[in-house]
Amino acid sequence: MTFLKKSKTAVPAIATITLIALAIVGFTYAHWSETLWLNGKVTTGTLCAEFVDVSNKDLGLDWNCDDGINRFWQIDKDIGSTAVRIVNKPDDCNDTIEVTMNNVYPSYYENIEMHVHNCGTIPWKIVRVNFTTPYEQKSITGVAYLTLDMSGDGKADVEIKWGNSFGMQVDPCHEVELSFKIHVLQNAPQDTAMSFTVTIIMINWNE
Repeated sequence: MTFLKKSKTAVPAIATITLIALAIVGFTYAHWSETLWLNGKVTTGTLCAEFVDVSNKDLGLDWNCDDGINRFWQIDKDIGSTAVRIVNKPDDCNDTIEVTMNNVYPSYYENIEMHVHNCGTIPWKIVRVNFTTPYEQKSITGVAYLTLDMSGDGKADVEIKWGNSFGMQVDPCHEVELSFKIHVLQNAPQDTAMSFTVTIIMINWNE
């Protein structure tokens, strides 16, 4: 009796033959593909504030006050005067006022009132007020008393009291009334027109 030997290469040979057959017939692996696109648009708000009017107390007979601006009264003489105006900056925003005091003297008193309008689309609040003379700038961030050098001699020529308006939220299309008091001190120079500017800084209300 004759026995047949099992070949060790039978299985690999079959696999090779199968791959060749698939290559001849053609065999590919395919899948569907689709891309979804999401388009979005973001529109930001506008932060805008502007002075809409400004006025002063001295419109005729002068006013005087004591040191510290704790008490003031009107006198029977018209000597000094104060002019206030809104300054339109290059950015077309009325964000600064200019105060000019003429022929004033020690104890002269003035009160400046202004309205600030929210001309933007988001609420804001006041965080700082800058007082600037040709010789110095001072900033306040709350109820404040400060002095200003108007002549460059290093001495305080006026003292100013600012009320509390910080942290107050002002909504779009609304306005807030602000004011501050001015007292001319003994060191004020003679024969000099004194002027300074006031700029108010706002931020969006949720900061």
